[in-house]
Amino acid sequence: IFFRPPMVASGAKHAEAHHGLGTSMSRVAIAIKENFSDGVATNLKALLQDKPFCVFLLASVGMFGASSATEYLRLMQKRKKMKKAGLVMPPSQTPKPKPRRPKKITADKNFFKNLVFLIKIAVPKPNSHGARLLLGHFLLLIMKTFLTVRCSKLTVYFLTRSIAAASWMYWIRWVFSFVGWTIGGTIINTGLKYMESQVALEFRRKLTRHIHEQYLASNNFYNTTSHVNLDNPDQRITADIAEFSSKAASLFGHSFTPALNFVMSLAEASKDLGLKRPLAMFAQNIVAHIFLQALCPPMGPMVAQEQADEGYFRRAHSRLITHAEEVAFLSGAGTERSILNRSLDTLIDTRIGHSLKKITKDLAEQFFKFQSLLVGGIFVHVPFLMSETMTEAERISAFRSTEELMLRCGTAFGELLLVGRNLDELAGYTHRIMQLFKAFEARPCDSNGIHATHAMDSIEFESVSVSAPEPDGSQRLLVKDLELSVTRGKNVLITGPNGCGKTSLFRVLAGLWPATGGSVRAPLGNVMWLPQKPYLVMGTLRDQVTYPVQLGFVRDAQVDEKVMECLDMAGVSKLAQTPDGLDRIHEEWNDVLSGGERQRLGFARL
Repeated sequence: IFFRPPMVASGAKHAEAHHGLGTSMSRVAIAIKENFSDGVATNLKALLQDKPFCVFLLASVGMFGASSATEYLRLMQKRKKMKKAGLVMPPSQTPKPKPRRPKKITADKNFFKNLVFLIKIAVPKPNSHGARLLLGHFLLLIMKTFLTVRCSKLTVYFLTRSIAAASWMYWIRWVFSFVGWTIGGTIINTGLKYMESQVALEFRRKLTRHIHEQYLASNNFYNTTSHVNLDNPDQRITADIAEFSSKAASLFGHSFTPALNFVMSLAEASKDLGLKRPLAMFAQNIVAHIFLQALCPPMGPMVAQEQADEGYFRRAHSRLITHAEEVAFLSGAGTERSILNRSLDTLIDTRIGHSLKKITKDLAEQFFKFQSLLVGGIFVHVPFLMSETMTEAERISAFRSTEELMLRCGTAFGELLLVGRNLDELAGYTHRIMQLFKAFEARPCDSNGIHATHAMDSIEFESVSVSAPEPDGSQRLLVKDLELSVTRGKNVLITGPNGCGKTSLFRVLAGLWPATGGSVRAPLGNVMWLPQKPYLVMGTLRDQVTYPVQLGFVRDAQVDEKVMECLDMAGVSKLAQTPDGLDRIHEEWNDVLSGGERQRLGFARL
């Protein structure tokens, strides 16, 4: 099926040799001038005679215009009301105090630098699993392009030649060519879908594992919520990375395939049309694309804002699940419903607003595609209209195969020009993920650099000052120049009014917060903490006592005996009095234990 057909379309090329590009365009201008009135009148008459078409045209365009105009006016009125009433914007859209203007989110030099950084994480080595998947995807893309270009030209030529000449021989050739194309295309396209999904999953696995390493290192999961102004890290890890991986894998195929399609289709078509006509056509397309692109809104900020709103909406639901009992006790269902509906309305209004902005983008893209077909048709049709050396069968066969190649070539070129829009969308996800990476680098900084721990038999606070971070980045002083020594075996009770810094002292001692002054020394690795809110891990009853060591279903007689002793001392040994014993497991222990039982499990762990 890869044999090139015995083309006799050289007449078109010869026609161009005798009639240059300028002459051909002059002939087109003359034809338009002579037949302009007839062209308009004929098409207008055909349109008006087709009553159902006119009705559906007016109805569909009218509905589209009315819907978009109604939503636009609704959003404008809502914003005016909010501005007049002085209402605050939702947290996801509230501008954070920043010392300088944020950079524009687009496919610029910084985006490509960040993209390379993320790809190096997903594909760390040439022989890694991700690299092998990309290679397989790459080979399938090349094969698809070969199949499309070669077989398309062959099947179109055989079919048109068989119909034009009423030749059964050419028709049988078309049947076998099409069967081969069908078999090859089925296998290649299925393989491409599979490989693209595997590349996306591998990117997500690598990036998420890498982010987990940093997220769980140096208490970053705590620092990002208490010290670093970063919204919804869980949304960024679970959803944004997944979207980035999917779009990156898709973009690989949807940028490389058009490029290869364009080169191969152009090479084939130039044998019949020469290079001047295709190059002139694509130069015109580039100019049109630059003009239309200036009319389109930037996509990166839209994607980033939509993901922020998604995260806020998800967070509102997560908070309701976490505090379900408290809300039920306080009969707060109505208030929570209002909060959830407000966050949903914000999300929907944001997406509707962006959809309205994207109308300009979509109109420009669709106009670009159709004008490309028109201009391409002009450049392809003229040589055959002016050729006088070809028979009718040769003319129609050569024209159809060349036209098919140029259509594919033009489509591929148009897709290449529109890759920039897809890159802008990818830039939105890349920006949010890189914010996450940078947040992990923003460690809480000890202004005096003197927080340290040493192996010793006492806990020492020497002239320690502690400040609490405020949302605007400032520090609120809680404790100043504290002197305290706690020796082994000594009991100390710290008291004081709310907000005076009692818990903050323990945060400094644990290394969660930096001391803004003085030094803290404590026994290295020999301090056990009992948080105010007991934490129960996802695991067995045994794991609740041995945490942070997680043993799962591994049974050790000595360990189990010690665990049972601790449960008995804490007064919750009854929890193990089930058929599963210490292997008892629940998806969420907080849902099955009372507040007192959770506290006692914390003491058993101690």
